[in-house]
Amino acid sequence: MALQRCEFCTAHPIQEVAVSRWVRDPDDCERLTLWFCAKHLQRVKKAGQKGFAHRGLFYKVGFW
Repeated sequence: MALQRCEFCTAHPIQEVAVSRWVRDPDDCERLTLWFCAKHLQRVKKAGQKGFAHRGLFYKVGFW
Protein backbone atom coordinates (compact mmCIF):
# COMPACT_ATOMS: atom_id res chain seq x y z
CA MET A 1 0.00 0.00 0.00
CA ALA A 2 1.44 3.36 -1.01
CA LEU A 3 1.75 6.15 1.50
CA GLN A 4 -0.14 9.35 0.81
CA ARG A 5 1.82 12.48 0.07
CA CYS A 6 1.20 16.06 -0.95
CA GLU A 7 0.56 16.64 -4.67
CA PHE A 8 3.53 19.03 -4.86
CA CYS A 9 6.08 17.57 -2.41
CA THR A 10 6.85 14.52 -0.27
CA ALA A 11 5.28 15.86 2.95
CA HIS A 12 2.32 14.12 4.53
CA PRO A 13 -0.99 15.66 3.41
CA ILE A 14 -3.39 17.25 5.86
CA GLN A 15 -6.44 17.79 3.66
CA GLU A 16 -8.03 16.65 0.40
CA VAL A 17 -9.22 19.70 -1.54
CA ALA A 18 -11.43 20.19 -4.59
CA VAL A 19 -9.43 22.25 -7.10
CA SER A 20 -9.56 23.57 -10.64
CA ARG A 21 -6.42 23.07 -12.73
CA TRP A 22 -5.58 24.78 -16.04
CA VAL A 23 -2.68 25.68 -18.33
CA ARG A 24 -3.52 29.04 -19.94
CA ASP A 25 -7.25 29.75 -19.82
CA PRO A 26 -9.01 29.49 -16.42
CA ASP A 27 -12.30 28.84 -18.22
CA ASP A 28 -10.82 25.68 -19.78
CA CYS A 29 -10.06 23.88 -16.52
CA GLU A 30 -9.90 20.36 -15.19
CA ARG A 31 -11.78 19.71 -11.94
CA LEU A 32 -10.32 17.24 -9.46
CA THR A 33 -9.54 16.56 -5.80
CA LEU A 34 -5.94 16.59 -4.58
CA TRP A 35 -4.14 16.06 -1.26
CA PHE A 36 -2.07 19.00 0.04
CA CYS A 37 0.33 19.46 2.93
CA ALA A 38 -0.12 22.52 5.17
CA LYS A 39 2.44 24.62 3.27
CA HIS A 40 0.96 24.05 -0.18
CA LEU A 41 -2.64 24.25 1.00
CA GLN A 42 -1.91 27.72 2.37
CA ARG A 43 -0.25 28.78 -0.90
CA VAL A 44 -3.11 27.54 -3.08
CA LYS A 45 -5.71 29.26 -0.89
CA LYS A 46 -3.70 32.50 -0.76
CA ALA A 47 -3.40 32.64 -4.58
CA GLY A 48 -7.17 33.08 -4.88
CA GLN A 49 -8.79 33.48 -8.30
CA LYS A 50 -5.52 34.06 -10.20
CA GLY A 51 -4.36 30.57 -9.27
CA PHE A 52 -1.19 29.09 -7.81
CA ALA A 53 1.41 28.32 -10.51
CA HIS A 54 3.28 25.03 -10.18
CA ARG A 55 5.21 23.27 -12.97
CA GLY A 56 3.38 25.04 -15.79
CA LEU A 57 -0.12 24.50 -14.35
CA PHE A 58 -2.34 26.79 -12.30
CA TYR A 59 -4.43 25.61 -9.34
CA LYS A 60 -7.25 27.28 -7.43
CA VAL A 61 -9.48 26.00 -4.66
CA GLY A 62 -12.99 25.09 -5.75
CA PHE A 63 -14.68 23.99 -8.94
CA TRP A 64 -16.40 27.30 -9.62
